[in-house]
Amino acid sequence: MTDNDHNQNDEDFDYGCECAMTLLNEPTEDCLNDLIDELDEDGMISTEVVYGLLATILMSINEEDHEGEEH
Repeated sequence: MTDNDHNQNDEDFDYGCECAMTLLNEPTEDCLNDLIDELDEDGMISTEVVYGLLATILMSINEEDHEGEEH
């Protein structure tokens, strides 16, 4: 893997995180459809974008779980 590939992977991951945050901040069907359309422009979503989406959503779920545990 070259540095260029690594940088692109990082950018794709970050982009996935941004998309997830957008959806988490505005969880509407319209927002979801807009993100799907934007991600699927090339007919394919890179793996790193998906990883970013999943990582951000999982972190958000974990944060919500821990908020309920605090006393």
